[in-house]
Amino acid sequence: MKARPNILLVFPDQLRGDWIELAGQVPVRTPNLSDLARRGVVFSRAWTPAPICAPARACMATLHELDRSPVRHNGENLPLDAVTLHGRLTAHGYAVSTVGKLDLLKQRMDWGVDGRHATGPDGDDLRAIGFTGGQDCAGKHDALRAREQGMGEPYLAYLEGLGLAEAHYQDFLRREPGKVPRPVRETMQTPLPPPPAYANTAPTPLPDHAYCDNWIGRQALDELTTLLEGEQPWFLTVNFAGPHEPLDVTEAMQARWTGINFPPPHACPGHDPDLHQQMRRNYAAMIEVIDDWLGRFVQAVERAAAFDDTLIVFASDHGEMLGDLNIWAKSVPFEPSLHVPLVVAGAGTRNPGTVRDDPVSLLDVSATLLDLAQCGGSNGDGMSLGPVLESGKAHRREIVFSGLGNWRAAADRRFKLVAGFDADTVAGQTQFEPFDPACIASARLYERDADPWDTRDVSARHPEAAARLKTALARQYTAGAAAAGPQNHNPTRLSP
Repeated sequence: MKARPNILLVFPDQLRGDWIELAGQVPVRTPNLSDLARRGVVFSRAWTPAPICAPARACMATLHELDRSPVRHNGENLPLDAVTLHGRLTAHGYAVSTVGKLDLLKQRMDWGVDGRHATGPDGDDLRAIGFTGGQDCAGKHDALRAREQGMGEPYLAYLEGLGLAEAHYQDFLRREPGKVPRPVRETMQTPLPPPPAYANTAPTPLPDHAYCDNWIGRQALDELTTLLEGEQPWFLTVNFAGPHEPLDVTEAMQARWTGINFPPPHACPGHDPDLHQQMRRNYAAMIEVIDDWLGRFVQAVERAAAFDDTLIVFASDHGEMLGDLNIWAKSVPFEPSLHVPLVVAGAGTRNPGTVRDDPVSLLDVSATLLDLAQCGGSNGDGMSLGPVLESGKAHRREIVFSGLGNWRAAADRRFKLVAGFDADTVAGQTQFEPFDPACIASARLYERDADPWDTRDVSARHPEAAARLKTALARQYTAGAAAAGPQNHNPTRLSP
């Protein structure tokens, strides 16, 4: 094994942690991830630091919890002068590359057909935040806006070349939440049909080869092949657009799931069983495509005889409620929104096939990469998983944190504390609401395994656990808020 490993991070968008074969809860097909798990370590209690795209990815890039991060909602960009995971790897001699939807500069809308955000003074702002190679693309919803605003974007440029961009645009207009009027939900118990991004389960007009994640997969495989041929240690993050809604799949993808039945959504009154089955089939079909590309990436690494020299990480930025509790997408402190898959294999891992229930944050993934790459210095709020991977020691982290807008959460192995979230009312603009630290005093405590849907506050029965998690959450918030300064609650636009 090399002293400093190569690093491959496969990072789909909005993949909930229980929708992989390893979890054993739904009939999803992820055989390549299961094979990777047999060769590595599975972390079954991994959380995102913020269950929405830009904040989660910025937290991971800067190794800061949400309240210390420069990006608190989808209306903010990562500052170009931020100290990032990627910049530190570059400074320590790594070739650092990205393919797919990065979501660190999403509000700028200036990807360019080369995906380099080339509007800055040096003509390459992707390099400014640490990337020496690769390209950034818009992702599903922002690609629609890019076309409307006449902004260049790599995937749309590819579709233009095939004469398919207009068909894709018109299809997405029928799936776009902002384009179709929606009734207002008053409480979580109010029956409400799923938004069009979910309810429209019709196949995309695109052929399989032009489907977004297949395009991302090909770009990534080309980039991976180039990096494997080089002399430098390298880092590559592959940011798939799926299984983020809209639930657009090709005819062939959808056909592979005909007749497969999934558990119905939990506590979703008045749902249409047939519609929910098809939505879940489409979600599973997107996951299957990503798993297929994971298998191809691993094969490429093996063909180059580099598996033992390459740390391979599979995770996601946040989860997806998928109709459970009558909620769609993410942004809320329930497990389908917070829990993400995390599998680590290859260089630096021992005891293959191990499943760990340590509390783990995506920040710890970043800290692990810097640790194993021997980058030195502070790892921010992350704690390296290196000792767990290399010798099976217990993870140093005892409490994991997450938050967004007006709520914060903390959890250990047994208990979960949620402050500021009203379980009876779901605000569509949650991510833009300010957090009041006074609400920590009245936070609710739940037993994670006994009550996975957070229905019973057990603070009175377990006052010591409640006090310990409240103290940890208050300390975390206070330290982060003091370091980061005031939040911006006036975004120019909302991006899903």
